[in-house]
Amino acid sequence: MLRILLALILLSACAPSDRNLRLYNDQTGITRTVSRDTEMFRDGRNHINARAIILEKAGQTRYHLSLSVLRGGPNGPRLLALSENEKSLCYQSYDRLSTDCIDRRHKAEINAITLDQSAFLRAASDGMNIDIDGTRRNYRAQVPVYLFASALAEQAP
Repeated sequence: MLRILLALILLSACAPSDRNLRLYNDQTGITRTVSRDTEMFRDGRNHINARAIILEKAGQTRYHLSLSVLRGGPNGPRLLALSENEKSLCYQSYDRLSTDCIDRRHKAEINAITLDQSAFLRAASDGMNIDIDGTRRNYRAQVPVYLFASALAEQAP
């Protein structure tokens, strides 16, 4: 019985949160709204997760879509370019790290796509279909509507 309880605790530690976060940082003055982590693409041991992020400071608001690319093997996704409807998306790679979870160790790459307000609002009503050009193959990933809509709903009026 104790082993089952311990296993459940360990499994829940790797489960993504099912709610949004709204955090204020006193030192920077930035309010950050972050949607829950959602899987956009899975191919065996490799997968791509996304979350919508809204940053607010002194009346200015910035919108981002954060991508976590988890590679479970040597031939996993490596991003070269991202586009939506053949329009290039402005993205930047921020971090590369190794992460452990219940299935195995993954090489992870964190990227962010910068969106303007109209693109973020459009995604909140229509979702996003992102074409990913990779070094070994291309991917098509769908970002669901609720990711953007829930982040917008969390914002202060």
